[in-house]
Amino acid sequence: MRVRVYLLYPFDLGLELDFRKTDIQNFIQQVSRRTLTRISFGQQIFSEGEILINFYRFGVGLAQVSFIFDGDIRELADLSFSLENLRIGKTNVLSYLNSLTDGLIKQAQKFAVYRYEQRLTEEEIFPVFVLTEPPAENAAEFINKQQRVIFGILSGEKDYSAVSDFILNQAQLTNFGYYGEEIILIKRFGALVYSADSQLILDIIKLALAQYWSLKSYNLIMDYELDEAQQLLEKLPPYYKFWKMPFAYQKFSEESLSFDRDKITILDSLYNVVGNIPAVENDWHLKTLHANVNKVFDLEELHKMVETKISRLEESYNSARDYLSTNFFLLLDLIFFLSLAWSVLDTFLLWKVAQK
Repeated sequence: MRVRVYLLYPFDLGLELDFRKTDIQNFIQQVSRRTLTRISFGQQIFSEGEILINFYRFGVGLAQVSFIFDGDIRELADLSFSLENLRIGKTNVLSYLNSLTDGLIKQAQKFAVYRYEQRLTEEEIFPVFVLTEPPAENAAEFINKQQRVIFGILSGEKDYSAVSDFILNQAQLTNFGYYGEEIILIKRFGALVYSADSQLILDIIKLALAQYWSLKSYNLIMDYELDEAQQLLEKLPPYYKFWKMPFAYQKFSEESLSFDRDKITILDSLYNVVGNIPAVENDWHLKTLHANVNKVFDLEELHKMVETKISRLEESYNSARDYLSTNFFLLLDLIFFLSLAWSVLDTFLLWKVAQK
């Protein structure tokens, strides 16, 4: 069995790039592709090694390492369970990719139009195994015959032979293929594909994974923003410490403006992603596949979670500013009343003195 292995490594840029600018396009072209001379796994050395870098407009990058694997499906499973032992040159793949992406982020900073304070620093490799030739059986027979091994590969279950029928029925392998000979199997920890449209399918998976990473990153940003807002709310001055209110109001206004900038960027990112693969909108099959892949990564739930946190944060800032502004204007009214009372009293005293 000959397989083209794609290892997808998403990373949070921590910044936004304006892809309309020529200098950014030149930078992307310079770093987007390179040949890898040696990729090994134990004593195996793989051919046709290559690395490809994608930058998405919603602040996420994705490194793609690919190479050719020759072996049976169980050997492919062994590789999938031990990807951290894969070596590029003399360096293990995670260290190599982490160092590479850190360097890319530093280079990209000079082209940034917006930066975040927080970055998602988790590491994940999502493998996509693309068969370069059809299996001996038809797609349905192949999936049924190799069900346990494929389930193990896509679910990250090393002891796949011991998995019960109950679990296999609960987490059934669903073939998203449009044609009878197509194989498009995707779960949270990997994908197995055989299709004439394998590159488009790979792009759809990459986009969904990048969106997943982007939403996780925004979720982290919102958690950070909520913590900041909570600390500020706990320090709100009571009405009798009126001298602290102008400073507190200014602080909340600054934080709220910063949040508004984040919110605009995040919402723009959440709703402008499908344009990365124009063919999706024009093809019913690919559009359906895109929706199903999004379900695999629970993008809708993550999307709702981020939007809920944005709404909560917006309400917190608005409530705090209303509280501070109300108390501040009450303070002004009090000062005006006291000033008026003093003026009346002063006038009365002067009148009394004049009477004497």
